[in-house]
Amino acid sequence: MKSLQECRADIDRLDAELLKLLTERMQVAECVARYKLANGIEVFDEKRERAVLDKIGEEAPAEIRDEIVGTWDGIMNMSKLRQYIVKSELSGDNAPFGEPDSPEPGRIGVQGVPGSFSSKAARELFPGGEPSFSHTFPELFDALEEGKLDCAIVPLENSIHGTVTEVYAQLLAHECSIVRVHPVGISHCLLANPGTRKEDIESVLSHEQALGQCAGYIRKNGWRPVSAVNTATAAKLVRDTETKTQAAIASEECARLYGLEVLESGIQDAKLNLTRFAVVKRGRVIADRANKVSISFRLAHREGTLSRVLDYFAALGLNLTKIESSPIPEQPFEYRFYLDFVGSLADRATSDLIRSLSREMTGFRLLGNYCED
Repeated sequence: MKSLQECRADIDRLDAELLKLLTERMQVAECVARYKLANGIEVFDEKRERAVLDKIGEEAPAEIRDEIVGTWDGIMNMSKLRQYIVKSELSGDNAPFGEPDSPEPGRIGVQGVPGSFSSKAARELFPGGEPSFSHTFPELFDALEEGKLDCAIVPLENSIHGTVTEVYAQLLAHECSIVRVHPVGISHCLLANPGTRKEDIESVLSHEQALGQCAGYIRKNGWRPVSAVNTATAAKLVRDTETKTQAAIASEECARLYGLEVLESGIQDAKLNLTRFAVVKRGRVIADRANKVSISFRLAHREGTLSRVLDYFAALGLNLTKIESSPIPEQPFEYRFYLDFVGSLADRATSDLIRSLSREMTGFRLLGNYCED
């Protein structure tokens, strides 16, 4: 048996040989990129990649076939990334991804009614601004797209209950861009009509996110959760019905606005409860001094499809801060992915990556390059 030192010496020798061969391979990949650019051929050729990997799998020793094929897949992915970079450099493809953002808020829109946490976010983002209210998120985004609003302020994600899926659905359905993200502290209160006792309550009304953030509290008290379009709307409905068997979960501000009593404060399951709110504008808009990027794309449910995308981020040293998937209803067992990462499209490597993914990924969308507070 060889000693560890002898084994490491063999590895060092093989690594030197591999480095030379991989360097030559990357140089050939650059030649491929030039040819593809001159002849209008796309970098990504899935059929060719599959054929190469199948051949390697057939020729590799059975006991290490998976390791060899996985390594080759990574080599091909980095070769492809190099081709994208070379094509971008030679073609001068550096058109801006959107118009620069204007710092003026203009006409602000939020979903719900006064007293909502969205209106609290609007005050923190634009002190002195007077938001208008839309009943639903589709109505809010339609108003933005039609030019009736200059920006919309919407919740993206909560630290307890996760992503606000209905907002992401609207981001995909409309031509718009996230230009700023701001975290807001959320403290939920149990609100009821004057004279209501906790033992009178049978159900609690609120937005599904708030119900999820207070799920443990609701379950402990044996109440039935009922969904509403907004926390403030829930408070208003409880006031309007004058019931004592249903309470609302909403902000303390809602108690003052709608004449309700605060039966208990801070009822969310985690005391540190934050929601990321986004400022969204119409069209393709890029924030000045942006530090975060959000993208979305579709992937078939096949082996290795996601890992190849993630390899790009690892190779470029980009820090992923969020990755999430959701099924595509009309395409069983296929998924849409949402990724957030630290970066700016003013950086050439990041802009090259986005252009590469936009050509390679089905249904690719740049959701925004924005400043996160």
